[in-house]
Amino acid sequence: MNTKRSVTWLTVLSLLFSGFLISCSEDIFETPIGGRIVPEDHYRSELDALLSYAGCFVYLQEIAENQVLVDGLRSDQMNVTDRADKDMIDISMHELSPDNPYIDPSNYYKLIINVNEVLPNLPQILELDRDFDSLSLYTFEGALVTLRSWAYFMLAKLNGEVGLISPDIEEFDPSDTPEYLSKEEIIDKLIQELLVYDDPKDIVRFTVDHYVLLGELYLEKEDYDNAVKYLKFACDGPAYRRVFMVDDAYQQEAWRDIFLNSTDQFGTVFTAVPYSFVDGQKNTLEEWMHPDYDYMVKPATVLIDSFAAQVQQNGDPSDETRGMGVSIDTTNAGSPYINKYSIDGGIPHSADIILYRAADVHMLLAEALNRTGEHDLAMVLLNDGIASLGGERPSNFVKWSPNRGVRGRAYLENKVIPPSDTANPMLYIEDLIIQERAMELAFEGKRWFDLVRIATRRGEPEYLADKVASKFEDPATADAIRNKLLDPVNWYLPLTKIGTE
Repeated sequence: MNTKRSVTWLTVLSLLFSGFLISCSEDIFETPIGGRIVPEDHYRSELDALLSYAGCFVYLQEIAENQVLVDGLRSDQMNVTDRADKDMIDISMHELSPDNPYIDPSNYYKLIINVNEVLPNLPQILELDRDFDSLSLYTFEGALVTLRSWAYFMLAKLNGEVGLISPDIEEFDPSDTPEYLSKEEIIDKLIQELLVYDDPKDIVRFTVDHYVLLGELYLEKEDYDNAVKYLKFACDGPAYRRVFMVDDAYQQEAWRDIFLNSTDQFGTVFTAVPYSFVDGQKNTLEEWMHPDYDYMVKPATVLIDSFAAQVQQNGDPSDETRGMGVSIDTTNAGSPYINKYSIDGGIPHSADIILYRAADVHMLLAEALNRTGEHDLAMVLLNDGIASLGGERPSNFVKWSPNRGVRGRAYLENKVIPPSDTANPMLYIEDLIIQERAMELAFEGKRWFDLVRIATRRGEPEYLADKVASKFEDPATADAIRNKLLDPVNWYLPLTKIGTE
């Protein structure tokens, strides 16, 4: 990576999350079109491009924390406590209203509008700054298109459909009725837009990763060959950037280090949203989760039990690397709480939220490989990794010798396929991968999307309904939730459409 550009970007990051850039960007967004900074006066240098690029990220903090909360409450990972507010209870009970503030999609659209404003103004910098060349323009455009695509993809997964915002900011009118696309339609559109920038070279480390997003879009589309292609490339290529591996750098007890200043954990964290309480950028998750604060949500018993049911490589019980005492814990009175955003004992409310990391992508890759018939290789990535194969590793996994596998890194015994499932192991392996994702990625905003993806792929709504219902101790409540979720219409958040009654 270009050294000058890396240093400049680190400076921009510090500005972005100091509060200065956030307040400026919000003022700009609230100013009517035409009353903003004149583009000719702003887009004059590479630093202007960096500042504008960084300004598109300011909405990610609220997006990320709400996404984690809503995912946990809608899935089988979180329950409410007796301190929860009505809006949290409604989410947990799948009684959803467009007025619920935790499911408000406006920040996704604000991010999209900001990207749309920056993109058409970047080319003029080419003529004004000799350091801003065609490669710089290509890189910025690719990174911004990827960020916008991620926002649209999240909206599609949350709402089932998306209202397109006109990319022409001069013609944009918030009162116009947008074109609405289904999840399937927007996925196709996003893939085509991303393929234009199939080699974004520079600052992708600090944005949503282009290759990860393409791989995830193809996985959702059930194009497993292309999902394998891009998810693998996100981990082991291209040559100009770091390889992302599930390796021994975060093995066993060191696993918790992933969550200490996550934006600095190169080689395992693709993208994280940083927070700083001292700079006025508070991560509210700790306030919602920790008994020293509001303690409004707690880990579901089914998740606690899944950690306890694991077996270590030495035969001892429980997942001590990721479970009790790490991702979760209990008070002196025995009440369980979520500890993942309190692992760092430093400044409170300042934990980062990870959007993508190596273990996440490795398991998505394993899921895609399994669906292409590469069952053994999928199990290797799940268990003790490519490193366990020694010289017998596949020829296209040359860079994977450090890979220890998700369970291997956590010092857990390998999962095996029982004889009754060896003839057709695909569904059994897929269940193992999704179960492992529930533990490895607990409270990281992934579980609900996993359940929807698998239930949709299999055409089995009961797959999702049974798992979510299992977190409710009251049988009548569990049965009511299960019946509601047997209808896939209820998997998506309510969407108030512009121009409709």
